[in-house]
Amino acid sequence: MEEPKPLRFLVKVEKPVPRPPTPGVDLPDLDNEEREKSIIYLQKLLRGRAIQNMMYKNKEERIELIDEMRSTHALQEQDMNRKKLQRQDVQVAQHAQRKDITREDYVDSILQTLEGEAISDMFDYLSKELIRLQEERRIAAFAMLAERQRRLREAEESGLRQVEERRRREQDELFKQMLKMTQNTVDTYLEDIILESTFETASEQARIEIQQQAVAIDDIAHEIESKRTQLESEGIVAELVHGFLIPEIAKQESRNKVRHAQHKYLLDDN
Repeated sequence: MEEPKPLRFLVKVEKPVPRPPTPGVDLPDLDNEEREKSIIYLQKLLRGRAIQNMMYKNKEERIELIDEMRSTHALQEQDMNRKKLQRQDVQVAQHAQRKDITREDYVDSILQTLEGEAISDMFDYLSKELIRLQEERRIAAFAMLAERQRRLREAEESGLRQVEERRRREQDELFKQMLKMTQNTVDTYLEDIILESTFETASEQARIEIQQQAVAIDDIAHEIESKRTQLESEGIVAELVHGFLIPEIAKQESRNKVRHAQHKYLLDDN
């Protein structure tokens, strides 16, 4: 007898879980609903009236404390009003003080501005005057060196070298007595004046260059003097007047203006 074969495609079918029944609400009666609303409203009225009666009763029991608090609060209001008036007075005084301080600061700022302008003009004038004096010293030093070279050249040409050497020793001795310098320092004094405005690192090389410049200036001046006409001489005089006399007059006028401005400030302070 043959054995039964297993079923290959046999699948168990699960039954779904049954759903619970849907709850339902019974519709209330309209008359009962209106009656319940009326009862709830009446309860609210009674509860509110009971609270009012309790508050009134507590008020009557503590009327003395309430009166005391009212009187104390009235006193506090008076103090607050008085302090408010005092605060207003202090604010008015502070405002007036700030106004005075602001006015003083404004006046001080104006005075400082004017003084700053005067001091700035004065420093500008002094700076320009210092530069002019330094340039005059340099020019004078070059002129003196050129003059010494010219004298030496003329002495060599005329055979009066010994006379010129003696004159040079006399001038050197005069420099030595005035400036208490040694013999070697006298020879380099004028050269040191020019070296103050240069940036040469080798002083001996700079001295040689200055001497060469002095010789060149003397040669150029000698050549110009030999070829100069009367008209050119008048032009040189005009340039000197324009370069030195007119600026000096302008400086004098600037000094007078500064002095006048300072005098005005001194009068205002007094």
